[in-house]
Amino acid sequence: MKIVFISYNYLPGYTSPRQWVNRIKPSAVIMEALSHNNTVSYVGQIGYTGNYVCNGVQYYFLEPNKKFHFPRRFHSFIKQLNPDVVVVPGFHFPLQVIQLRWRLGEKVKIILEHHADKPSTGFKKVLQKIAGKYVDAYHFTSMGNAAEWLDAKIISNKNKCYEIPANSSYFSRLDKEQSKRQLLMSGFTNFLWVGRLEKNKDPLTVLNGFEKYLPGNPSARLHMIYQTEELLPEMEKIIRGNPLLSQSVFLHGHIPHHELATWYSAADFYISGSHKEGGSIALLEAMSCGCIPIVTTIPAALKVIEKGKYGLYYEAGNTDNFFEKLLTTATIDKNKLSADVEIYFKENLSPGAIAKRFTSLLST
Repeated sequence: MKIVFISYNYLPGYTSPRQWVNRIKPSAVIMEALSHNNTVSYVGQIGYTGNYVCNGVQYYFLEPNKKFHFPRRFHSFIKQLNPDVVVVPGFHFPLQVIQLRWRLGEKVKIILEHHADKPSTGFKKVLQKIAGKYVDAYHFTSMGNAAEWLDAKIISNKNKCYEIPANSSYFSRLDKEQSKRQLLMSGFTNFLWVGRLEKNKDPLTVLNGFEKYLPGNPSARLHMIYQTEELLPEMEKIIRGNPLLSQSVFLHGHIPHHELATWYSAADFYISGSHKEGGSIALLEAMSCGCIPIVTTIPAALKVIEKGKYGLYYEAGNTDNFFEKLLTTATIDKNKLSADVEIYFKENLSPGAIAKRFTSLLST
């Protein structure tokens, strides 16, 4: 089967194929797993023009399309690849998807992958409804994420919606004690938060809940890794105002991505505070290393932890509820749950497991 992944975005900041493949690695590993039994290609537009092969996937980087809304040349190139399936990331390009169907004909399957997209309004909503007639399937991390699209009647057929993550993790568990020594992670229980310091990721609820937890658990440690710093001044003020927080919370800032496996392997629990998400790469990476998740009750996160079977959950933004979940960590057999989380990831969320599910759905 010939499967082509495409991207309509033009990203000139990436000037080499390797740089771009590293950027999309969480999704590239799924393409690589699919390439074991299929012919897999990727067509995109970055600050480089040419072809590139990596781990079984053929990458084509085309010259940027000046007519963004009418990408005839882009679609003609895809047509030349003679695909059986074309996968489009995101729901943002209904006009382009309509034209893609016209160019490819009826036999080629077109799949749209949900990437935290929200239903549009106005004329774009009309286009999304029309595009839906030409789409064979929609992939969501959780069917809960499909609900608003079905409620808005942009997706008219629920049977077109499938639960398949768009990303996975290429990390694997490292030796825990060695990782802790390497990172000087010395807490009796170590919690790890990874994300952006912004309102949707809600590090403040995590920090405030941990502040309530510390008096009874002074040997606990919270490590925070982040790529942006919108809420950093407010967080630093809270930490400076509490001596317990000052000695127990570590703001590490940006850590190179390839080093995160060591952090996930060293920590006992991974914490998310997200209010909305299409799917979390950090959550998948944590689970691949056996780090036990504590997530919010958003559909994508609940699906990944099987509604609490492989982690804990609390109401987003609810400091007291988060504090209560922290208290329950003392009653958990951490070694057993950590092993169960790692096994569940390998069997259900790893690149190979997702590729297998993807392939089976293509045959239906």
